[in-house]
Amino acid sequence: MIKTEYGTFDGNKWESVSQLCFKNNFREEAYQEIKATPGDFGIEGFTRTGKAFQCYCPNEHYSSKELYDNHRNKITKDLKKLRTYEKQLKKILGSTKINKWYFVTPNYAKNEIVQHCTQKKEEVKSWNLSIIDNDNFEVIFENIDFLHPYLKTAIENSNIKIDIVPENQIVSNDKLKWKDSEISLIENSQSKNAHRLNETSENFDTKLDKLVDLNVEHFLEGNNILTKWEEDYPIGYENFLKITSVIESEIEERCITNTKEPSELYEDFRALLKKELQNSFKNLAPQMILKLTNWALADWVFRCPINFE
Repeated sequence: MIKTEYGTFDGNKWESVSQLCFKNNFREEAYQEIKATPGDFGIEGFTRTGKAFQCYCPNEHYSSKELYDNHRNKITKDLKKLRTYEKQLKKILGSTKINKWYFVTPNYAKNEIVQHCTQKKEEVKSWNLSIIDNDNFEVIFENIDFLHPYLKTAIENSNIKIDIVPENQIVSNDKLKWKDSEISLIENSQSKNAHRLNETSENFDTKLDKLVDLNVEHFLEGNNILTKWEEDYPIGYENFLKITSVIESEIEERCITNTKEPSELYEDFRALLKKELQNSFKNLAPQMILKLTNWALADWVFRCPINFE
């Protein structure tokens, strides 16, 4: 499985999303998918204008060198299939000759892969295949951005769960800076979380500091996710704000009339929000539901909709 800023992919999911994007992006060029059966001919689709596509997703995360080696070997192997299956491809392509062969994968690690593509272009041209337009032939390496503008729609239609992964991860220094700049919110968190703990419990101060630190981490991480969600999926983002606003009003009322212990009430709020998000956003991955739930709880603790007094 490969994690990207648009979610997690394996080979099958990547091919499914890629095919949907190819069909939309190159509709006017008469894109035609080629099924993997009865054989893999080195392309998974083509257009009548001469573009051919091979999509590929590694099975696991590799180091930069390993990823480069993996891509290089895969490109070399698949291009050889053009020569091996020239006759079969000729029947499929008809009068169309391939002038651009695209290798589409989630991400890449080294610019050297572009150099490899240039070298392989010359090698393929030297074969003088009947299915290749030698005067214009190119081998082109593309990452996930190549699938825009239909990528988001393809992900939703392929039943892949959205799991937004922010480019910038939260580190200790980020949390320290935020704590220093938001003193009043930190004081709110300290006061609220103190009610969730037994004052006579061992290591009370340590546990309280940890809960406050988790609030900060969940809030900052959630902000990064929401920023990306608003940019890529604005309708879903707006619906999320509406839902959390309604639940926030209910939480404020429950806090006023509460007869439960603070820790029990807090878990009730978690369960309420998580269930509502699961019901409202069938296309979100479980881990994203959890992160959004943690963000909202932290936000409510900081701003005071959650109040145990």
